[in-house]
Amino acid sequence: MNAASISRASMDAMIAQAEREFPFECCGFIIGDASTEEVRPIANIQNRKHEADPDAFPRDARTAFLMDPKEHLAVMNEIDRRKFEMRSVYHSHPDHDAYFSATDRAQACSFDPSEPDYPNTFYVVMSIRSGRFARAAAFSWDSEKKEFVETPLSIVE
Repeated sequence: MNAASISRASMDAMIAQAEREFPFECCGFIIGDASTEEVRPIANIQNRKHEADPDAFPRDARTAFLMDPKEHLAVMNEIDRRKFEMRSVYHSHPDHDAYFSATDRAQACSFDPSEPDYPNTFYVVMSIRSGRFARAAAFSWDSEKKEFVETPLSIVE
């Protein structure tokens, strides 16, 4: 994958969600087909898990996200039902840079550490500083390097 593109409307929706959920990480998907692109925000249940079991979930939602499994599954079912594809997985980094962390990589390769769960999907990380959008970066899987690499991100009107 050489470049990632997102519609202005999708980017605006993602930014609004990230700013609204600050100081916690937000997360979600972009789904679509050749003519449609839609944002699907997913609830971040990291705080709930951290409060219930801080040993198993030592980080809270300021530095981690865990997608609500029921909402995640509902989006996967919608993709199948509507014959869509997973375009992008996104999340925010509150008061941190837009980079692909080791934790992000581990989550993106949750089934097999050597391959991403969604190999043809790009991942968008948004830096949110003091509650305001600062920068977004896209990352895609490089099958030769077996690693995620930053990919040019274009916003299309």
